[in-house]
Amino acid sequence: MTAETLAAWLLSVMLASAPPGRSRFPSAAKETAEAGQDRYGAIAKDIAEVAMDPGEAPVFDGPHARERTAALLLAIAWHESGWRRDVDLGLGPFARGTGRYHCIMQVAVDRGKHASGWSGKQLVEDRERCVRAALDILQRARGACRPQGPDAWMRLYVSGQCTRGRKAADERLGTARRWLSLYPLPGPAAGKGGG
Repeated sequence: MTAETLAAWLLSVMLASAPPGRSRFPSAAKETAEAGQDRYGAIAKDIAEVAMDPGEAPVFDGPHARERTAALLLAIAWHESGWRRDVDLGLGPFARGTGRYHCIMQVAVDRGKHASGWSGKQLVEDRERCVRAALDILQRARGACRPQGPDAWMRLYVSGQCTRGRKAADERLGTARRWLSLYPLPGPAAGKGGG
């Protein structure tokens, strides 16, 4: 599958799951449906580019590992930010969770520190960089959390620890699986699946 085809699939999932232009609070989240669809398209493109990059390892094994990784990244972004304009663009006081979480992936960056080599400001300035930082965290967590169980790597992403955050981890993994089931990947024998 090409990154362009994957981006089109991701965008269709986004439009079906949360039509743009409906956010009313905070004011920095407001946008027209047309502007929201354009921004959603850019999000889908950035996630697809990162997931299909041969220099990046997918977080899943087997058939359609990269596409499944993209679905999970999209699900994480949905649960972390709702794909909201203010969070995506770093606008206003509600864009950064408790102040240490940045961009649509809500990557944790402590004051004066970096996540995957980037500052919080850099993550907001470049959405693809934000997605790469999130994928880097997931890739590193897969090895670090292996002794704590098969989904512990997702728990590390949502809670900062391999042993906490089961409910939030299950929600994100479940959303990706549900989307892959409801909206089958395009192409021959793409079939259904999940993370």
